[in-house]
Amino acid sequence: MKKLILFAVLSFFVSSAFASDGNIKLPAPEKSGGIGVLDALSARQSARDFVDGEITLQQLSNLLWAAGGVNREDGKLTYATAMNLQDMIIFVFMKSGTYRYEPSAHSLTLIAEGDNRALTGGQPFVAKAAVDLLYIQDTEKWPESRRGDPATILNCGFAHAGLSMQNVYLYAASQGWGARTRMNFDREGLTKLLGLTEKHNFTLMQCAGPKP
Repeated sequence: MKKLILFAVLSFFVSSAFASDGNIKLPAPEKSGGIGVLDALSARQSARDFVDGEITLQQLSNLLWAAGGVNREDGKLTYATAMNLQDMIIFVFMKSGTYRYEPSAHSLTLIAEGDNRALTGGQPFVAKAAVDLLYIQDTEKWPESRRGDPATILNCGFAHAGLSMQNVYLYAASQGWGARTRMNFDREGLTKLLGLTEKHNFTLMQCAGPKP
């Protein structure tokens, strides 16, 4: 009960912070602390039950930095991409709105206000998870000389998404949260909401957030 009350209080402050501005400048991520890598690997698991609410800005900052933030001065990311193309776009769905994560600025750009989490899947738990992440591949990041092999490009997109998602799993495990990878979502509705085109490849989605 105390855990749920504390979570509700934190959710109130986060909601208030989000409401002050459409775009969100995240606080600097915490790059040390937490549990060890082997402990996180041991605790990593998929979950189907989440607390319906929001997380703190610091937790959101840490989560998105783990998912695909900049971790070196040369602009490279926390996960690998082929030829360092950085072709993945991470869209963030929360109760407060839908956003695009901007790694270089470590910020969120508002795409749509309101709760669109239900668009990210048919299972009931997707509309309750604090954060739903959609991993979209931008094929225009690939050089024209490589665009003649769309199957290879898409395969790399799934690989890039998987590398990013494992970081999220490990961060979630370090927090005692749940996470889950999904492939079942409303592509038509998401395409319209996010303004996607034929240059964008859908890969995977992922829930993350506190468990009851």
